[in-house]
Amino acid sequence: MALLQRSQMNNLLQKIRHLKILVVGDCMLDHYIFGDVHRISPEAPVPIVNVERETYRLGGACNVAINVRQLGAQVELVGWVGEDKAGMQVRQLLQDAHIAFPEACTQSTIETIVKTRVVVRNQQLCRLDKESEFPLKWMDKLNILIAEKIMDVDGVIVSDYGKGSIAQLVFDHLIQLKRRKNFFLAVDPKPVRELVYKDVDLLTPNRMEALQLASLGTKHLKPFPLQDVIARIQAVHTTRYLAITLGEEGIVMVDPERRIEPFPTLAKEVFDVSGAGDTAIAALTLALCAEENVTQAAYFANVAAGIVVGKVGTAAVSAQEILSYAETLSA
Repeated sequence: MALLQRSQMNNLLQKIRHLKILVVGDCMLDHYIFGDVHRISPEAPVPIVNVERETYRLGGACNVAINVRQLGAQVELVGWVGEDKAGMQVRQLLQDAHIAFPEACTQSTIETIVKTRVVVRNQQLCRLDKESEFPLKWMDKLNILIAEKIMDVDGVIVSDYGKGSIAQLVFDHLIQLKRRKNFFLAVDPKPVRELVYKDVDLLTPNRMEALQLASLGTKHLKPFPLQDVIARIQAVHTTRYLAITLGEEGIVMVDPERRIEPFPTLAKEVFDVSGAGDTAIAALTLALCAEENVTQAAYFANVAAGIVVGKVGTAAVSAQEILSYAETLSA
Protein backbone atom coordinates (compact mmCIF):
# COMPACT_ATOMS: atom_id res chain seq x y z
CA MET A 1 0.00 0.00 0.00
CA ALA A 2 1.45 3.31 -1.09
CA LEU A 3 1.83 5.70 1.80
CA LEU A 4 0.77 9.32 1.53
CA GLN A 5 3.76 11.55 2.14
CA ARG A 6 3.37 14.40 4.61
CA SER A 7 3.01 16.92 1.75
CA GLN A 8 0.29 14.81 0.10
CA MET A 9 -1.52 14.37 3.41
CA ASN A 10 -1.30 18.09 4.05
CA ASN A 11 -2.71 18.83 0.57
CA LEU A 12 -5.62 16.48 1.25
CA LEU A 13 -6.34 18.14 4.58
CA GLN A 14 -6.28 21.55 2.88
CA LYS A 15 -8.89 20.35 0.36
CA ILE A 16 -11.02 19.03 3.21
CA ARG A 17 -11.10 22.51 4.77
CA HIS A 18 -13.22 23.67 1.81
CA LEU A 19 -15.85 20.94 2.19
CA LYS A 20 -19.26 21.18 3.84
CA ILE A 21 -20.90 18.01 5.16
CA LEU A 22 -24.37 17.29 6.52
CA VAL A 23 -24.64 14.47 9.06
CA VAL A 24 -28.06 12.87 9.56
CA GLY A 25 -28.78 10.24 12.20
CA ASP A 26 -29.16 9.15 15.79
CA CYS A 27 -27.86 11.80 18.19
CA MET A 28 -26.73 10.65 21.61
CA LEU A 29 -24.67 11.53 24.65
CA ASP A 30 -21.87 9.24 25.82
CA HIS A 31 -21.43 9.29 29.60
CA TYR A 32 -18.25 7.76 31.03
CA ILE A 33 -17.75 6.81 34.68
CA PHE A 34 -14.10 6.06 35.42
CA GLY A 35 -13.10 4.33 38.63
CA ASP A 36 -11.31 1.44 40.29
CA VAL A 37 -12.31 -1.80 42.00
CA HIS A 38 -10.79 -3.08 45.25
CA ARG A 39 -13.52 -5.31 46.67
CA ILE A 40 -16.68 -7.28 45.94
CA SER A 41 -20.07 -6.15 47.22
CA PRO A 42 -21.39 -8.02 50.29
CA GLU A 43 -24.90 -7.60 48.82
CA ALA A 44 -24.24 -9.53 45.58
CA PRO A 45 -21.22 -11.04 43.78
CA VAL A 46 -20.50 -7.84 41.88
CA PRO A 47 -17.54 -5.45 42.02
CA ILE A 48 -17.82 -2.17 43.90
CA VAL A 49 -16.59 0.66 41.67
CA ASN A 50 -15.04 3.59 43.48
CA VAL A 51 -15.91 6.49 41.14
CA GLU A 52 -12.96 8.76 40.40
CA ARG A 53 -14.29 10.97 37.60
CA GLU A 54 -17.05 11.34 35.02
CA THR A 55 -17.00 12.77 31.51
CA TYR A 56 -19.57 13.47 28.81
CA ARG A 57 -18.82 13.15 25.09
CA LEU A 58 -20.72 13.33 21.85
CA GLY A 59 -21.89 9.92 20.64
CA GLY A 60 -23.65 8.35 17.67
CA ALA A 61 -24.20 10.73 14.76
CA CYS A 62 -22.79 13.52 16.96
CA ASN A 63 -19.47 11.67 17.07
CA VAL A 64 -19.44 11.41 13.27
CA ALA A 65 -20.03 15.16 13.09
CA ILE A 66 -17.23 16.00 15.50
CA ASN A 67 -14.83 13.76 13.55
CA VAL A 68 -15.73 15.64 10.36
CA ARG A 69 -15.22 18.97 12.13
CA GLN A 70 -11.91 17.97 13.74
CA LEU A 71 -10.58 16.97 10.32
CA GLY A 72 -11.25 20.53 9.13
CA ALA A 73 -14.54 20.52 7.20
CA GLN A 74 -17.66 22.53 7.96
CA VAL A 75 -20.45 20.36 9.31
CA GLU A 76 -24.10 20.59 10.23
CA LEU A 77 -25.98 17.90 12.14
CA VAL A 78 -29.64 16.89 11.91
CA GLY A 79 -31.18 14.48 14.44
CA TRP A 80 -33.22 14.48 17.63
CA VAL A 81 -32.48 15.37 21.25
CA GLY A 82 -34.83 16.11 24.13
CA GLU A 83 -35.33 19.25 26.21
CA ASP A 84 -33.69 17.48 29.14
CA LYS A 85 -30.34 17.85 30.88
CA ALA A 86 -28.67 15.39 28.49
CA GLY A 87 -30.06 17.29 25.50
CA MET A 88 -28.66 20.53 26.89
CA GLN A 89 -25.27 18.86 27.27
CA VAL A 90 -25.37 17.59 23.68
CA ARG A 91 -26.22 21.06 22.35
CA GLN A 92 -23.48 22.68 24.43
CA LEU A 93 -20.85 20.17 23.29
CA LEU A 94 -21.90 20.69 19.67
CA GLN A 95 -21.68 24.46 20.11
CA ASP A 96 -18.23 24.15 21.69
CA ALA A 97 -17.12 22.06 18.70
CA HIS A 98 -18.53 24.61 16.20
CA ILE A 99 -21.04 22.14 14.80
CA ALA A 100 -24.30 23.69 13.57
CA PHE A 101 -27.41 22.07 15.07
CA PRO A 102 -30.91 23.40 14.27
CA GLU A 103 -33.12 24.46 17.17
CA ALA A 104 -35.94 22.44 15.58
CA CYS A 105 -34.02 19.22 16.37
CA THR A 106 -34.86 19.63 20.06
CA GLN A 107 -38.17 18.02 21.07
CA SER A 108 -39.91 18.24 24.44
CA THR A 109 -41.66 14.87 24.11
CA ILE A 110 -38.57 12.62 24.13
CA GLU A 111 -35.61 11.79 26.32
CA THR A 112 -32.15 12.21 24.86
CA ILE A 113 -30.40 8.92 24.12
CA VAL A 114 -27.61 8.35 26.68
CA LYS A 115 -25.07 5.54 26.84
CA THR A 116 -23.36 5.26 30.23
CA ARG A 117 -20.16 3.22 30.30
CA VAL A 118 -18.42 2.20 33.53
CA VAL A 119 -14.67 1.93 32.88
CA VAL A 120 -12.21 0.34 35.30
CA ARG A 121 -8.47 0.40 34.52
CA ASN A 122 -9.18 1.21 30.86
CA GLN A 123 -11.55 -1.76 30.58
CA GLN A 124 -15.31 -1.34 30.13
CA LEU A 125 -17.10 -3.07 33.00
CA CYS A 126 -20.69 -2.50 31.84
CA ARG A 127 -22.89 -0.19 29.76
CA LEU A 128 -26.27 1.30 30.65
CA ASP A 129 -28.47 2.60 27.81
CA LYS A 130 -31.33 5.08 28.00
CA GLU A 131 -33.20 5.23 24.72
CA SER A 132 -36.22 6.87 23.12
CA GLU A 133 -38.58 5.85 20.35
CA PHE A 134 -39.12 8.32 17.54
CA PRO A 135 -42.66 8.32 16.10
CA LEU A 136 -43.04 7.82 12.36
CA LYS A 137 -44.71 11.23 12.00
CA TRP A 138 -41.37 12.83 12.85
CA MET A 139 -39.87 11.48 9.62
CA ASP A 140 -41.69 14.19 7.66
CA LYS A 141 -40.21 16.82 9.99
CA LEU A 142 -36.75 15.35 9.50
CA ASN A 143 -37.17 15.37 5.72
CA ILE A 144 -38.10 19.05 5.80
CA LEU A 145 -34.99 19.85 7.87
CA ILE A 146 -32.78 17.83 5.51
CA ALA A 147 -34.17 19.63 2.45
CA GLU A 148 -33.45 22.99 4.11
CA LYS A 149 -29.86 22.14 5.00
CA ILE A 150 -28.79 20.28 1.88
CA MET A 151 -28.65 23.16 -0.61
CA ASP A 152 -24.88 23.74 -0.62
CA VAL A 153 -23.33 20.61 0.88
CA ASP A 154 -20.61 18.50 -0.74
CA GLY A 155 -21.61 15.34 1.06
CA VAL A 156 -24.15 13.75 3.39
CA ILE A 157 -23.33 11.08 5.97
CA VAL A 158 -26.18 8.94 7.28
CA SER A 159 -25.24 7.62 10.72
CA ASP A 160 -27.81 4.95 11.57
CA TYR A 161 -27.44 3.48 15.06
CA GLY A 162 -30.79 1.70 14.85
CA LYS A 163 -32.49 4.06 17.30
CA GLY A 164 -35.26 5.12 14.93
CA SER A 165 -34.14 8.43 13.44
CA ILE A 166 -33.53 6.85 10.03
CA ALA A 167 -36.44 5.15 8.26
CA GLN A 168 -36.81 4.10 4.62
CA LEU A 169 -38.89 7.25 4.11
CA VAL A 170 -35.93 9.42 5.13
CA PHE A 171 -33.43 7.47 3.07
CA ASP A 172 -35.61 7.54 -0.07
CA HIS A 173 -36.02 11.30 0.39
CA LEU A 174 -32.21 11.66 0.47
CA ILE A 175 -31.91 9.69 -2.76
CA GLN A 176 -34.43 11.98 -4.45
CA LEU A 177 -32.49 15.03 -3.26
CA LYS A 178 -29.22 13.46 -4.41
CA ARG A 179 -30.54 13.06 -7.96
CA ARG A 180 -31.25 16.80 -8.04
CA LYS A 181 -28.29 18.13 -6.05
CA ASN A 182 -25.62 15.52 -6.89
CA PHE A 183 -23.91 15.38 -3.48
CA PHE A 184 -21.79 12.48 -2.17
CA LEU A 185 -23.92 10.15 -0.03
CA ALA A 186 -22.31 7.86 2.57
CA VAL A 187 -24.17 5.46 4.87
CA ASP A 188 -23.05 3.70 8.05
CA PRO A 189 -25.76 1.03 8.05
CA LYS A 190 -27.59 -0.75 10.82
CA PRO A 191 -29.02 -3.95 9.25
CA VAL A 192 -31.53 -4.40 12.10
CA ARG A 193 -33.46 -1.53 10.48
CA GLU A 194 -33.90 -3.66 7.33
CA LEU A 195 -33.53 -0.69 4.99
CA VAL A 196 -32.54 -0.96 1.35
CA TYR A 197 -29.60 1.30 0.47
CA LYS A 198 -29.70 1.91 -3.27
CA ASP A 199 -27.63 4.38 -5.31
CA VAL A 200 -25.36 5.44 -2.45
CA ASP A 201 -21.74 6.42 -2.96
CA LEU A 202 -20.28 4.75 0.12
CA LEU A 203 -21.49 1.99 2.44
CA THR A 204 -19.37 1.20 5.53
CA PRO A 205 -20.57 -1.90 7.42
CA ASN A 206 -18.39 -3.62 10.00
CA ARG A 207 -17.84 -7.38 9.94
CA MET A 208 -21.11 -8.28 11.70
CA GLU A 209 -23.15 -5.74 9.75
CA ALA A 210 -21.70 -6.98 6.46
CA LEU A 211 -22.77 -10.54 7.27
CA GLN A 212 -26.26 -9.31 8.15
CA LEU A 213 -26.55 -7.20 4.99
CA ALA A 214 -25.50 -10.29 3.02
CA SER A 215 -28.21 -12.38 4.79
CA LEU A 216 -25.56 -14.75 6.17
CA GLY A 217 -26.66 -14.56 9.80
CA THR A 218 -24.71 -13.19 12.73
CA LYS A 219 -22.19 -15.98 13.19
CA HIS A 220 -18.51 -15.04 12.98
CA LEU A 221 -17.73 -17.14 9.94
CA LYS A 222 -14.06 -18.08 9.69
CA PRO A 223 -12.53 -17.48 7.32
CA PHE A 224 -14.67 -14.44 6.56
CA PRO A 225 -16.49 -15.19 3.24
CA LEU A 226 -15.42 -11.91 1.67
CA GLN A 227 -16.26 -12.57 -1.97
CA ASP A 228 -19.70 -13.95 -1.14
CA VAL A 229 -20.45 -11.09 1.26
CA ILE A 230 -19.51 -8.46 -1.32
CA ALA A 231 -21.55 -10.11 -4.10
CA ARG A 232 -24.62 -10.44 -1.89
CA ILE A 233 -24.43 -6.85 -0.61
CA GLN A 234 -23.98 -5.43 -4.12
CA ALA A 235 -26.93 -7.46 -5.39
CA VAL A 236 -29.32 -5.70 -3.01
CA HIS A 237 -27.65 -2.46 -1.91
CA THR A 238 -26.10 -0.72 -4.92
CA THR A 239 -23.13 1.42 -3.90
CA ARG A 240 -20.17 2.93 -5.74
CA TYR A 241 -17.73 2.21 -2.91
CA LEU A 242 -18.05 -0.50 -0.28
CA ALA A 243 -15.79 -0.35 2.78
CA ILE A 244 -15.98 -3.30 5.18
CA THR A 245 -14.23 -2.53 8.47
CA LEU A 246 -12.72 -5.68 9.98
CA GLY A 247 -11.31 -4.45 13.28
CA GLU A 248 -7.74 -5.61 13.82
CA GLU A 249 -7.66 -6.83 10.20
CA GLY A 250 -8.15 -3.32 8.82
CA ILE A 251 -10.45 -2.25 5.97
CA VAL A 252 -11.44 -3.95 2.72
CA MET A 253 -12.35 -1.50 -0.06
CA VAL A 254 -14.37 -2.29 -3.17
CA ASP A 255 -14.20 0.38 -5.89
CA PRO A 256 -16.71 1.16 -8.70
CA GLU A 257 -14.96 -1.37 -10.97
CA ARG A 258 -15.53 -4.01 -8.26
CA ARG A 259 -11.83 -4.30 -7.55
CA ILE A 260 -11.19 -5.54 -4.01
CA GLU A 261 -8.25 -4.17 -2.05
CA PRO A 262 -7.42 -4.94 1.60
CA PHE A 263 -5.81 -2.30 3.81
CA PRO A 264 -4.22 -3.73 6.99
CA THR A 265 -4.75 -1.81 10.20
CA LEU A 266 -2.30 0.96 11.03
CA ALA A 267 -3.13 1.02 14.75
CA LYS A 268 -0.08 0.88 17.04
CA GLU A 269 -2.12 0.23 20.19
CA VAL A 270 -5.79 -0.61 20.68
CA PHE A 271 -7.43 0.65 23.89
CA ASP A 272 -11.03 1.15 22.79
CA VAL A 273 -12.82 0.58 19.47
CA SER A 274 -15.85 2.68 20.51
CA GLY A 275 -16.62 5.10 17.70
CA ALA A 276 -13.91 3.80 15.36
CA GLY A 277 -16.58 3.28 12.68
CA ASP A 278 -17.61 6.92 13.06
CA THR A 279 -14.04 8.02 12.42
CA ALA A 280 -13.70 5.70 9.43
CA ILE A 281 -16.83 6.93 7.63
CA ALA A 282 -15.97 10.58 8.35
CA ALA A 283 -12.44 10.21 6.96
CA LEU A 284 -13.45 8.12 3.94
CA THR A 285 -16.25 10.52 3.00
CA LEU A 286 -14.01 13.57 3.27
CA ALA A 287 -11.19 11.98 1.29
CA LEU A 288 -13.49 10.76 -1.49
CA CYS A 289 -15.31 14.11 -1.61
CA ALA A 290 -11.91 15.77 -2.02
CA GLU A 291 -11.45 13.62 -5.16
CA GLU A 292 -8.71 11.42 -3.81
CA ASN A 293 -8.44 7.93 -5.28
CA VAL A 294 -9.77 4.96 -3.34
CA THR A 295 -6.30 3.80 -2.22
CA GLN A 296 -5.42 7.20 -0.79
CA ALA A 297 -8.86 7.54 0.83
CA ALA A 298 -8.55 4.12 2.49
CA TYR A 299 -5.04 4.91 3.73
CA PHE A 300 -6.27 8.23 5.14
CA ALA A 301 -9.16 6.51 6.93
CA ASN A 302 -6.85 3.78 8.25
CA VAL A 303 -4.54 6.40 9.73
CA ALA A 304 -7.49 8.18 11.38
CA ALA A 305 -8.95 4.95 12.77
CA GLY A 306 -5.50 3.83 13.93
CA ILE A 307 -5.26 6.95 16.06
CA VAL A 308 -8.74 6.87 17.54
CA VAL A 309 -8.60 3.24 18.75
CA GLY A 310 -5.54 4.23 20.77
CA LYS A 311 -7.73 6.54 22.86
CA VAL A 312 -10.02 5.54 25.71
CA GLY A 313 -13.70 6.13 25.03
CA THR A 314 -15.54 7.70 22.13
CA ALA A 315 -13.12 10.12 20.53
CA ALA A 316 -12.29 12.12 17.42
CA VAL A 317 -9.03 12.66 15.56
CA SER A 318 -7.62 16.02 14.51
CA ALA A 319 -5.84 17.06 11.32
CA GLN A 320 -2.62 17.64 13.26
CA GLU A 321 -2.78 14.16 14.78
CA ILE A 322 -3.19 12.74 11.27
CA LEU A 323 -0.07 14.54 10.03
CA SER A 324 2.04 13.53 13.03
CA TYR A 325 0.89 9.89 12.95
CA ALA A 326 1.42 9.51 9.21
CA GLU A 327 4.94 10.87 9.62
CA THR A 328 5.82 8.18 12.16
CA LEU A 329 4.46 5.47 9.83
CA SER A 330 6.62 6.59 6.91
CA ALA A 331 9.76 7.14 9.02
